[in-house]
Amino acid sequence: MQNKKRFFPNKLPLAAAVTAAIMATPAIAVDFHGYSRAGVSTNIGSGGEQTCFGSGATGHYVGRLADECDTYAELGLGDELFSEDGKTFRFDSMLAYSANRQGNDYQALNGGNNINNVDFDSNEVGRNSSDPYGGGDIALRQLYVSANNVIESLPGATLWAGKRFYKRKDIHHLDLFYLSNSGYGAGIENIQAGAGQLSVAYTNSDTSDGDNLVQNNKMDVRYAFPLAGGHNLELIGIYAMADLTDAQQDAGIEDEDGYFVMAEISSGIMGGFNKFALQYGADSMGFTNAENASGGRVDNANVAGYFESSWRILNHGVIKLGGDWELGHSVVYEEAESHDPAAKDGERLSIVARPTYNWSPVMSTAIEVGYSDTDRPWFAESQDLGKFAVAQQWQAGPGYWARPVIRAYAATFFGDEAENARGGEGIDGDIQVGAQIEAWW
Repeated sequence: MQNKKRFFPNKLPLAAAVTAAIMATPAIAVDFHGYSRAGVSTNIGSGGEQTCFGSGATGHYVGRLADECDTYAELGLGDELFSEDGKTFRFDSMLAYSANRQGNDYQALNGGNNINNVDFDSNEVGRNSSDPYGGGDIALRQLYVSANNVIESLPGATLWAGKRFYKRKDIHHLDLFYLSNSGYGAGIENIQAGAGQLSVAYTNSDTSDGDNLVQNNKMDVRYAFPLAGGHNLELIGIYAMADLTDAQQDAGIEDEDGYFVMAEISSGIMGGFNKFALQYGADSMGFTNAENASGGRVDNANVAGYFESSWRILNHGVIKLGGDWELGHSVVYEEAESHDPAAKDGERLSIVARPTYNWSPVMSTAIEVGYSDTDRPWFAESQDLGKFAVAQQWQAGPGYWARPVIRAYAATFFGDEAENARGGEGIDGDIQVGAQIEAWW
């Protein structure tokens, strides 16, 4: 019997060369970065799933530890595509996935959660229908190109265009983006101007007015410069300009320009940092501090509870307390004036502290204590909420910011919001326990 296995020694150098070429291609150098969180939790007091009081969209005003009931991930791919004579071009992209529930082993990437892909009403195959658990959403969050040193008269400046997270500012342990003028746009950032750097951007924000999409154009100007004593001051101004079509104007859709200003001082202190900020928004940007950090709705007067103006003061940071102790802390206070003179104004206070003790380079214990008191025009009276949470953590290295982390936690909530949870059934004083992973890379 003839042996049909044949050996081609002359092919080995070719295979090795092809392999080496593949390994040397730019695809291997792609920058993969992102964020993710997921977990399991339950209420061992009154039973059922854990109840959470914040979200990644609105923030957690009593702290996010043990208050995240969702699954969320951001997956980013980017690469420097050109570099010559100090001039570079870079492409970045990001997709995100979000699902509100953590109690099912199958979650669709969009809309419903039908593992058999069958429409229960029409029995048609190929349609993604909902069952009681629901699915998730997948979204394009970033897709842009940035070019550095390509404008000869502005050395060191970066030109960009596309869809991106634009110079966002957040308090991590609240998951609160107190400035987020993100989305589609274009601009030039890090222009050397005197002692500091100037950044100018144009962004576009479409909002819904019934069946119409109303366009709102925003000009964003920022100037950051150093102060004495190692501090840094950043001044920010955003002007929102209504841009109705002729048909929208004929239809009588309300439009209004608006503005937002902010000043923030950043300081290095006690082995960490501290940031203090003042914010004010008015007219179409009047609710930016009270409800949505991105803001800029041109037809706010049509929205129930619309704020004519709002202001916010906040202080937050992470510091080393000595030994193996670290502390994340924040205080946020805001007030908002209602557009309707007959409606009461809005107000919110949030105080959160998260001390963390590092037992070893890979293990720590975090305690988070938070309190908030919120009032809105549509509230009969203000609603307060308190939280105490403790988490045992195993993380990739020492320190407050080390990730990935696996944490097991227990928490209790109390106050008006806890008493009114679950349609009035309440979870005030219940013990909620869970385990969660959080990662960024």
